[in-house]
Amino acid sequence: MSKSAIRHARPEDMEAIATLNIAAFGGPDEAGIVRQLADDGKSLVSLVALEDEEIVGHIQFFPVLVDGRDIAAGLGPMSVAPDRQRKGIGRKLIIAGMPLMEREGRGLVFVLGHTDYYPYFGFSPQVAERYEAPWSGPAFMGIELRLDTPRTGKLTYPKAFTQTA
Repeated sequence: MSKSAIRHARPEDMEAIATLNIAAFGGPDEAGIVRQLADDGKSLVSLVALEDEEIVGHIQFFPVLVDGRDIAAGLGPMSVAPDRQRKGIGRKLIIAGMPLMEREGRGLVFVLGHTDYYPYFGFSPQVAERYEAPWSGPAFMGIELRLDTPRTGKLTYPKAFTQTA
């Protein structure tokens, strides 16, 4: 039986996280985003899932401004090793990460992801469509973590999402 754990990512994990993202997404874009967020100091929380000390999953949270106010977060990229997908690793990462966003005082979290996966955790395209954002459509979803968050506004994402290193 394998030993599994979730912990905060460390700087020395960056290469393993990049390799994982490339394997999970089939290209370097998401690895570049994670690296740029770290380089720019725009990582709120970065968690890794371990099995027998090997990194098999990663989730990234970053700040999203609402009308210039630093009160929201973005989730992504989230990656799981291709041979470990559909085994609950992503679910464990989300369950571990979302309370950390609440503790950080984030009232909203946005994600651009699979429409049949993220609604399971309460994400909804109806929440996200109320905001002016670089993305739209059913894959762009949001979740309200607090009742006192703005119900509309312009979202500003870190430059890692428009200009990767």
